[in-house]
Amino acid sequence: MHRIVFLDSATIADNVLVPSPQFPHKWIHFGKTSAHQTLERVRDADIVITNKVMLDKQVLSQLPQLKHIAITATGTNTVDLDAAREHGISVSNVPAYASRSVSEHVLSMILALRRNLIAYREDISAGKWQASEQFCFHNTPIFDLHGSTIGLIGTGAIAQEVARLAKTFGMRVIFHSVSGRENMDGETLVALSDLLETSDIVSLHCPLTSETENLINAQTLKQMRSNALLINTARGSIVDLSALQSALSNSKIAGAGLDVAPEEPPADDSTIMQLNKLANCIVTPHSAWASQQSMQGLVNQVVKNIEAFVSGEALNIVN
Repeated sequence: MHRIVFLDSATIADNVLVPSPQFPHKWIHFGKTSAHQTLERVRDADIVITNKVMLDKQVLSQLPQLKHIAITATGTNTVDLDAAREHGISVSNVPAYASRSVSEHVLSMILALRRNLIAYREDISAGKWQASEQFCFHNTPIFDLHGSTIGLIGTGAIAQEVARLAKTFGMRVIFHSVSGRENMDGETLVALSDLLETSDIVSLHCPLTSETENLINAQTLKQMRSNALLINTARGSIVDLSALQSALSNSKIAGAGLDVAPEEPPADDSTIMQLNKLANCIVTPHSAWASQQSMQGLVNQVVKNIEAFVSGEALNIVN
């Protein structure tokens, strides 16, 4: 009988039904697991499910019985893939499950910032429209998306879905590939500097690696247009938040939408919480992926990945 341990099941909403794997098993789940609890909880498991609980080389080296790790996400930075391979542990992920959810979140942030929805809501709460004596209150500029350029850093499923939606708004789309991709079936691929200098909106859709950490920093922010927006629904550490805070505070760029942070959840005194106080920055709690439809599709695929592993098939194996 397979022993399955889910280390952070609270990352999935309570109303999402997790299917039962179709093989003999014992399923143990923990809502959350701290670093010092991880080893003890997975010591007897042959299958581990994790979303954000780290499984590094030190932990994996002490788990001779572990055979498979199922990541409940697309990103794989929570698992040391080389160490897993060295110890004969296969690792699966769930690609493209949240393409619609994340892309809609990206467009929601862009629209909210370009049309200054939050500022207008605050003005109404302060009584400014009511006191204006006009049917239309417009003291904050509103900008259309039509005709603007969106630059997408990354070329995967989410970036391509954002591109599709952006085109329906009449936006011009350009891409930059951090992996060196040279062709995208007619899409425009440009150098990073060209993308930053020509885009009205820059949206991040690349994995967090040693090459992309702090990819958006003081120098790259200087290359962006003063009217530009920065959107990050990828990973928090791709952006140097101190540099972004300076750029926003000094009107070097127009606004930012952030769904991710370097540390999650963030501390009250963290830079991202300071950014949340700025009128030209929207912060959401890593929720871009979490539509009901995406979460259900995610857990369905995780179970299929596990069933495939048990039956000897390779499904969504990343190492």
